[in-house]
Amino acid sequence: MNLTLANTWGLWALLGLPAVIAIHFLQRRNRRVPATTLFLLQQMKRESRTGSRFERLRTSIPFWLQLLMVLLLTWLLVQPRWLKHDAVQRIVIVMDTSASMQAFRAPAVKAVDDVLGLLEGPLARAELTLLSSDAEAPSLYHGTLAGELRQALDHWEPLLGVHDFTPALRVARGLVGQQGVVVLITDHPLPVPPLFGAQVVSVGQETDNVGWAGVTVEEKDGQWVWHALVKNYSRTAQERQWRAQAGAAESPWKPVKLGPGETQTLSGPFPAGEIQQIALYLSDDALSLDNDLPLVRPQPKVLSLCPLEGKVPQLAELFSRYAHLRMVAVPGESDLVAAVMTPNFALPEQRHGCFFQAPADETAPYLKGSIVAEPHALVEGLNWQGLLVRESKAMPRQSQDRVLLWQGERPLIVLRMMPAGGRQLICQFDLETSNARKLPAFAVLLHRFLEELRTDKLAPEAANFDVRQHLVVAHRQDAEAGPLKLGDQEIPLTQARLLRAPAKPGHFTIHQGETLLLTAAAHFADTREADLTQAKPVNELDKIKAVQIETLHEADPNWRLWLLILLLLLLGSWWFTNSRREAQEVSRA
Repeated sequence: MNLTLANTWGLWALLGLPAVIAIHFLQRRNRRVPATTLFLLQQMKRESRTGSRFERLRTSIPFWLQLLMVLLLTWLLVQPRWLKHDAVQRIVIVMDTSASMQAFRAPAVKAVDDVLGLLEGPLARAELTLLSSDAEAPSLYHGTLAGELRQALDHWEPLLGVHDFTPALRVARGLVGQQGVVVLITDHPLPVPPLFGAQVVSVGQETDNVGWAGVTVEEKDGQWVWHALVKNYSRTAQERQWRAQAGAAESPWKPVKLGPGETQTLSGPFPAGEIQQIALYLSDDALSLDNDLPLVRPQPKVLSLCPLEGKVPQLAELFSRYAHLRMVAVPGESDLVAAVMTPNFALPEQRHGCFFQAPADETAPYLKGSIVAEPHALVEGLNWQGLLVRESKAMPRQSQDRVLLWQGERPLIVLRMMPAGGRQLICQFDLETSNARKLPAFAVLLHRFLEELRTDKLAPEAANFDVRQHLVVAHRQDAEAGPLKLGDQEIPLTQARLLRAPAKPGHFTIHQGETLLLTAAAHFADTREADLTQAKPVNELDKIKAVQIETLHEADPNWRLWLLILLLLLLGSWWFTNSRREAQEVSRA
């Protein structure tokens, strides 16, 4: 028999036992009855002369009835429960995978042990599931053994940023049903109660932390320089040590002092020579993710442009404003071409390009009508209302044209996707007679177009990313192309669009076969997760125990009988007490 008391406070009713015993120890003062002669009095045993006081215990039927009443009342108040013969304990533990949980891993493991300690005895079957709060991640464990669930915690890696727990809690509730228990183990109290009836166990507490909060890399006079932010997330002043490492060379540890909430900028050059990777380190504290800052010297892809016939100096001056773009003289060696379209000019079908209309008549009037931009990434958020374009003959539209900008019924800017793969930006206005070169919108449009071509170019590059940042890496997609390799991990081409930087700080590379596509570094800079000042403990294990008692146990089916017996005992005690009092009064009369 597996007995559980649903209301342990009911045991206080047992204090009624000593109270009843104490009452029966008390003796009432004898009442004096005047009489003419002593021989008319019945011989009686002398009792207390001093009134109510403790003497020997006198048992009676009311005494035993009252003791039994106290015991029955206690039994009803403690609400006994028996484990159902077909009881199944369904518990899902959802582990918060936010990066801040790295600082509280040991308390989180202990919290899991506390939850598993609430399991009933061997008479009840258990169905246990361990999930992470990342709804896209597979379950960590599903089975019946608590020991195996504890071992599965080794695969729990809290590395995400701030995210919503609702999808994971919805999955958890679906696994256990309405009668099961869902437990969320986190490190911060939730601003609102969690959905789906989940119980929260927070293992966090306010903790000091100092870490890298961001970095920028720039080139000055041919020298690459890094600027890293180090932030104190604590409410008190902190002191840490930091150093830099490049290859086998390491700088000595240097102190850095920060006031409460202070941020400082540390700067330094990349080493000259072939070394393109460095790493910055802070001395250890509670959260280790933001103590390492790996960096690579950026190496963006360089586009080559070849101006074709017509106004070559003008085109060269226009595109010379853009970084990582070089001019070449041979069209076959360029990534894209640019030209002013003379009357006999034919657009190259297999080349990327940017083309402008031939010079318009300076006496032609300016176009009239509203300027409207189509919803497209190249022109999104740009203001074209100041554009002035003279009237001229427009090119005939083709089926593969996507108009980006209209003035009235006339297309001004067209994006043409050639069947052979060329991507061409056609501006149907003259650069000389229009004011396009003075508009910021036009400069941004060309920049976006060049960046799209640079992204699609198959060439090695080097860059710095945040951890888990989405990556777009140009790669071969033909039938003979092999999968991508992120370090030692092989990624099928069908999943290349899901490519992300590693979840932990460090350097990494991406290859396709023997071809190096990307040299990069991933660093942690999530300031919300690095701030541990709002972490506080919360414990709702008592609620979990109450839920288990309600779902796994059944109440005493005889409680109505016990209540009836209690009432009968009360009536019996009253009847015996009154009968005895009446008998004493008759004897005295």
